[in-house]
Amino acid sequence: MRSRPLSIENPEHARYVSLVPDGDIEEILSKQRTKTINLLSSISEESATKAYAPGKWTLKEVVGHMADSERVMSYRILAIARNESAPLPAMDQDQYVSAANFNKLSWEQLIAGLDTVRSNTLSLISTIDDAAWDRNGTVMNSPVSIGTIAYGIAGHELHHLKVISEKYL
Repeated sequence: MRSRPLSIENPEHARYVSLVPDGDIEEILSKQRTKTINLLSSISEESATKAYAPGKWTLKEVVGHMADSERVMSYRILAIARNESAPLPAMDQDQYVSAANFNKLSWEQLIAGLDTVRSNTLSLISTIDDAAWDRNGTVMNSPVSIGTIAYGIAGHELHHLKVISEKYL
């Protein structure tokens, strides 16, 4: 069982990790995948093109951001698991969203992409042995463990699901 990290190395990660219930992260991510895809699938294409306020992302952009963020975090897990010694870069979320043109993609395509990303994340996590699981790397000039990143993936999604529920639906 892959449990919550005992200590969180960075406050930025702690804010997301704190949103995740205790338990096996693979099981949490798997259940979260089903719940998220079911919720998003109930939303219309038209509703997905709307932002809740001027200057805010559309729902399509939020879901695209969720997928891109998980891709980046999964890469960080891979790099640390494979003993990458170079510091891993930050991600400018606004730059990524701006460059992606998520609003030109179909809602169905964005949901399928998010589902595929989670499938790949789960596949990657299942291959990491216990010795690598506790390994630290450097992200944004701070040490971080694979476990913290994995829980951060779940917490990041929980954060955005709350925003979606409160502001978009």
